[in-house]
Amino acid sequence: MSLPSQVLEEIAERFGTPFYVYDFDAVEARVAALGATVGPRFEIAFAVKANPSLGLLTVLGRTGIGADVASRGELRTARKAGLAASRLLATGPSKTDEDLDAMIRAGIGQIHAEGPEELERMEAIAARLKRNVRVGLRLNPEWGIEETRTIIGGPGAKKFGFDIPSAERALRTRDRFPHLAIGGFQVFNASNVLDAGALVENTRRVLELAVSLARRHDVPLRVVDFGGGLGVPYQDGEKPLDLRRLGKGLAAIARNVDRQPLLAETRLVFEPGRFLVAQAGEYVVKVVGTKMSRGSFYVLVDGGIHHLVRPALIGTPHRVRAVGPRPGAARKCIVAGPLCTSIDVLHASARIPVPKRGDLISVENAGAYGYTESMPLFLSHEWPAEVGVRDGRIALLRRPPAVRDLLARQLRPF
Repeated sequence: MSLPSQVLEEIAERFGTPFYVYDFDAVEARVAALGATVGPRFEIAFAVKANPSLGLLTVLGRTGIGADVASRGELRTARKAGLAASRLLATGPSKTDEDLDAMIRAGIGQIHAEGPEELERMEAIAARLKRNVRVGLRLNPEWGIEETRTIIGGPGAKKFGFDIPSAERALRTRDRFPHLAIGGFQVFNASNVLDAGALVENTRRVLELAVSLARRHDVPLRVVDFGGGLGVPYQDGEKPLDLRRLGKGLAAIARNVDRQPLLAETRLVFEPGRFLVAQAGEYVVKVVGTKMSRGSFYVLVDGGIHHLVRPALIGTPHRVRAVGPRPGAARKCIVAGPLCTSIDVLHASARIPVPKRGDLISVENAGAYGYTESMPLFLSHEWPAEVGVRDGRIALLRRPPAVRDLLARQLRPF
């Protein structure tokens, strides 16, 4: 899904480097492909945490999908992007009273409570606002999909959701929350899964758990939310998610759903984030110079993990490519950024033609958990621009604040 070199070169000329760029044509194609895979019985709600760019959310909203927000900031962005409140869900640990107040005032489709204490705070806020709120319980079952590196799933205690005994206690005593209409469940217990069979089995188990709890406690199932976790390959040798196998498995689940009256009006929701946008995004840097150090060849670039921290955080590099044709055979190199730390490495064993000063290098699969997972204040370098491309047209999405602008917002003490 890489953009043509001449497009990246034009962006660098207009807006400088480093920058993030998103291919909106690729995003729309991804939404269409996933929609065809999950079929009409399931809904898609974009996990805004993956990339809360206003421009990107505007494009996604126009496809007709919903969104899942984790804070009042994400809620405000989604609403500004044009997404209807009824199409929004809210999930996230440690929601503040201000977050809950904003979500309740907005009248979003459902708020997923993370624990008993949050239910109590939500009830107090709803009573004060004289609102009835649609609520689901986020569940933390003992099972989940095994992750290569645990990000959100795995067995044992977690900060996410209710364990099952706690959920059952809340359901038995829900008359204590007269302003909260508990009507569904959510389980989000894995991240970046490439095994279609594991995703299908997890969907089946979540649905089975939701139906069991609903029947046992006479809870209407307005929403069953299966979370996200649909993965993309980052490294060479990883195979992409098999959409055909996923679709076949979900179709079988949908047929079973149609046979259960309890689920006749239930919204069945997936929350993909990374799957829809990761491969549509690139982080592009400029070569500052090259050097040899104790037998290793370094390519030094003007951006690093202060803008794209995932390679260091997760311990796996993204693929990199030289922008534009370069003569000569590819050689192994370390692509390293400008930070005063040895962990500032975008790729420790890239194979690209030897670049010269001023050449561009693209880090691929950077459309999710890139710009907004970064730490741009470290070392006070300039921030990257965000750019969108559609039908060959280039548009600036976010003008980065200059260091002088950030400095102007600081005050001398006393």
